[in-house]
Amino acid sequence: MKNTYKISLILFLTLLVGACSKDDLTLAPQTALGEPNAFDTKERIVGQVNGLYASVKNGGFLGGRYYVYNDIREENFIPKSTNLVTNYATWNHTVIGSTNEVQNLWGFVYASVNAINLFLTGLDANYASGKLATVGVSDAEYNQYKGEALALRGICYFSLLQLYAQPYNKDNGASPGLPLRLLAEKTAANNDLARSSVAETYAQILSDLNAAEPLLATNNGSALLNVTRLHKNSVAAYKTRVYLHMSNWASVKSEAAKIVSATAPFTAPSGVAFRLNTTFAGIWATPYTSTESVFSMPFTSTNLPGTQNGLAHYHHPSSSESYFLNKEPGTAYAMLVAADARKVLFQTGTVSGNTEYFVGKWQNYTVQADYAPVIRYAEVLLNYAEAIAKSDGLTQQAVDLLNAVRTRSFPAGTYTLASFADVSAFLTAVMNERSMEFLGEGIRNMDILRTYQTIPGKQSIPAVPTTSKSYIWPIPDSEISTNKLMTVN
Repeated sequence: MKNTYKISLILFLTLLVGACSKDDLTLAPQTALGEPNAFDTKERIVGQVNGLYASVKNGGFLGGRYYVYNDIREENFIPKSTNLVTNYATWNHTVIGSTNEVQNLWGFVYASVNAINLFLTGLDANYASGKLATVGVSDAEYNQYKGEALALRGICYFSLLQLYAQPYNKDNGASPGLPLRLLAEKTAANNDLARSSVAETYAQILSDLNAAEPLLATNNGSALLNVTRLHKNSVAAYKTRVYLHMSNWASVKSEAAKIVSATAPFTAPSGVAFRLNTTFAGIWATPYTSTESVFSMPFTSTNLPGTQNGLAHYHHPSSSESYFLNKEPGTAYAMLVAADARKVLFQTGTVSGNTEYFVGKWQNYTVQADYAPVIRYAEVLLNYAEAIAKSDGLTQQAVDLLNAVRTRSFPAGTYTLASFADVSAFLTAVMNERSMEFLGEGIRNMDILRTYQTIPGKQSIPAVPTTSKSYIWPIPDSEISTNKLMTVN
């Protein structure tokens, strides 16, 4: 991939313009707009915000494949196909710098980052000159647009760290992280950029998220917009994930306390009223806007993630390139009891004459318009439970948080304080619950790496120790060849 191609792609993604109303910002933008005119009207500015969401919603990123890349690195999934186009090299840990997914994800995310940078630079310049006011953009709207862009950039960099850099907990972030591209680039002049450390990259992520939170609306006005557009509570929720990966337990607790009541049933005490959905199956049913869905990537029959990208493509028995569940001891399938609603939701299919089980969350295989979940409230509760146990020891509140997620799907599985011999036993239960709860959502691999554990083996694929070069992805060849200051993993 040449620099000229990168720049043209970035500019195209940045200047996409879509529908004008706030409610249409979840839809894909339809037309391109020249940069000199990008801030001439409020409609065009709204269209650019729309374009930022469309960019991160790309099927090769948060629209689908990012979750799959994470999931199939761990032990819970077995492929029906050995097709390299659908990530077989990621499953068996043989990716190299030229592998499609290694190069494509990097390109998609950095295209989104530069689109965001270009938008932020233009937005601030036009606000400072007074032009935004003349085209009808209020201060509150300026803050909202800026907050959304900043938060999306933080999410982009966090996502990249999980595959291309060593975990923070390996060495408190001293390992090489990412090139932090924070300027609005229109040429290749600044393409040579060294990697910041993992700690510096996390600091930038938190800088973006912390700056975004007070700028954002408390409530976006509808269930659809509260799930598909960022607001104060969704950013606080995402920060619990970021701080969890840094083992910053105090900050996990302080962020979670903003959006989780002190006692069960747990709800957000202000702002968007997050709470667990009554049933597990209901989270995955249309219209995909349950109070548990903190932030999701939306799709419709006319706005899809694309060929071989949608989550149904990778998890539905009808797909020839999907992944079925590994039934070996220690896997999520093996831990789930028959009465658990999460296991009841599984779908069955025949593979090589055998009955196999598939994650049943994404059932719309024909159209593949299911939403892709970036983060759910169940994760926030489990993040909170882990942080409490790590900092305060085994408490009733921590057990209650774990039970809230567990008993929603398996009422007979209620834990008490006496269920655990010590904190370590409780933390094992939390990790097991996360593996079962978030099958197909990309969390398990991130949990393995953030706790700096060996990636378990599966079938004939051996375990990947923390010392292996395969523990993280390589830096793409395209980046090495165009960035003279880039170093390999």
